[in-house]
Amino acid sequence: MLTELLSQADAFVATFSRPLKNCRWTKAVVSARRESGLWRLRIECFTERQSFTEPSGEPQGDLDHALAHLTCESFRQILVQTPDQDHHILRAFKGGGVRQTVNHLPPTRSSWEHLASDRVKQRALSPEHDAAFLYHMDLATSDGRIKASMADKFRQVNHLLGQIASSEQRAASSEQRTASSEFVVVDAGCGKAYLSLSLVYVLERMGRAVRLIGIDSNPNVIDHCRRVAREMGFRNAEFFVGSISEVGKRLAVPHCDMLIALHACNTATDDALELALRLEADVIMVAPCCHHEVQQQLQKERVPEWARPLLDDGITKERLGDLLTDTMRRDILRWKGYDAHLEEFISLEHTQKNILLKAFRQPNATNTQHWRSHVESMIVAWGVHSALWSRVCNS
Repeated sequence: MLTELLSQADAFVATFSRPLKNCRWTKAVVSARRESGLWRLRIECFTERQSFTEPSGEPQGDLDHALAHLTCESFRQILVQTPDQDHHILRAFKGGGVRQTVNHLPPTRSSWEHLASDRVKQRALSPEHDAAFLYHMDLATSDGRIKASMADKFRQVNHLLGQIASSEQRAASSEQRTASSEFVVVDAGCGKAYLSLSLVYVLERMGRAVRLIGIDSNPNVIDHCRRVAREMGFRNAEFFVGSISEVGKRLAVPHCDMLIALHACNTATDDALELALRLEADVIMVAPCCHHEVQQQLQKERVPEWARPLLDDGITKERLGDLLTDTMRRDILRWKGYDAHLEEFISLEHTQKNILLKAFRQPNATNTQHWRSHVESMIVAWGVHSALWSRVCNS
């Protein structure tokens, strides 16, 4: 359908809207320009709270194939704007099939000259400008090409660097940060520290002084991080072998601007949050993983009768445990004086663990005690509690 409508066009903007309930997105916008017979695409998908922008990378010759994941979604309306004409596509879903009608209208978009420059979202890291760093990080080959096996990781790092930039600006504008020329980052459960080392690289490139403290129980990944830091000349990057809890107990820093923890498994996320509270981190960014502790506590006889069907199947029990765990974590942070929220940080196409717990310290926060009551009510209602709850109550 789109290929036929765009056979004579050199540029277009397609807006997918009016989704059915089973659609992953509330809206999607595709901007494209034809170059040497091939299409360069910029695809932006929206949920109610988030947006995800994905440049297509290589030029696309088969437009239907490039947009297959969108055209298969249950959008009831597509507005295709070209320099010469608009095409208004209406889609009706009945009996397992799709009936489409097309109305051709006069063009409504007047500006096309900046479409090509707009097609790629500004990124903190790019193969064109940061090839040496990406090679040291094992994200790219020696000639600067992103490895196919690391493409999702590269995309995640870039997206999170954008999240961190906005979070860092918010903390600075609200005067939460301790006055210091050094930006202190703690990466709890750092793994190969793709994100935190990238953050050091980007901030130092901007002229910022950064101190990075990485913690992981795997000595092999710590050796990797130390090597990369040495090769890149990151003098203020330290990496410690051990659990987050063990290393955290002996960690002494004058202040912590940001604590991050990506996919720290099960209660290691609680260890990271406990450390963030002890260090009074200005910004906390945690992507939880493997919520086994609360899932194992869920028992039919302990939950409300109306909720017991949620425990009949493993998948619903698992997701319920995930939601209860992260909601309790969020509200514990609110009780402790943080402005905390749960949100998606990247599309489910790239990782199933796509929930980000983001929190900003509010030193003058008042009337936070009711958040403790919220958590207590959840514990009573569901018969479960998180490791973080036990620790903050006993500290």
